Order: sequence, then structure tokens, then C-alpha cells
Amino acid sequence: MYKQASRMKLRFQTSKGNLSVEQLWDLSLADLASAIKSVNSVIKESEKEDELSFLSTEEQPDSVAQTQFNILKDIYVTKSSEIEDRKTEREVKAYNQKILALIKEKEDGDLREMSKEQLEKLLK
Repeated sequence: MYKQASRMKLRFQTSKGNLSVEQLWDLSLADLASAIKSVNSVIKESEKEDELSFLSTEEQPDSVAQTQFNILKDIYVTKSSEIEDRKTEREVKAYNQKILALIKEKEDGDLREMSKEQLEKLLK
């Protein structure tokens, strides 16, 4: 679908103006959601106008609006997934840091319990 969009020199009407496929990646999820809703309403409106199109035996190619919808949806899902992955990664890192801090505390506690002679033996 990206090849088709580039051949068509497809542009997307957004709150930031007409954008190319590459520029869509810079939009926030809220802006992408708004663009998806807009394109989806165009698709729904065209379906209402041609209610008997399913009777046609000819396979109809994807409309421009459907291609736009598919691309916007793909970018939105990809960006959402990446955001969720980064969030999970941060949570795991914070958890691991907490565990390492507890290990360090226990090691320090073990050292505090040693006698002066035992501590002197540990010096290198």
C-alpha cells in the first residue's frame, strides 16, 4: 500500500495541512486519530451513496480514501505499539534498578556485620 501511495503521490489532509506519507510519522497519535476519523467518515459516506455496490461482479480497486485509511491505521498502530514497548522497557529498567539497589543494600549490611579483623582481611 505504501508503494501505491507513493506512485499516486498521495497526500493526507490533516490538522497540520496536506502531508505526504513520510510526514505522517511525525504526527502525534491524537492528530493521527483525527485524520483516521476524517478519512473513515469519507469512506462511510461513499458507502451510503452506492449501497448496491456489493452486487457488482467486478472487483473494485481500493479507493484513494481506503488506501489513506489503511496507511493511517498502520502508522497509528505501529506508533502505539512502539510507545507501549518503550513504556514497558522503562518499567523493566526501573524494576531492575530497584533490585540492584536492594542487592547492594544487603551486601553493605553483610559488610557492616563483619568484625574489624574480617574487614581488614578483605582489604587488598
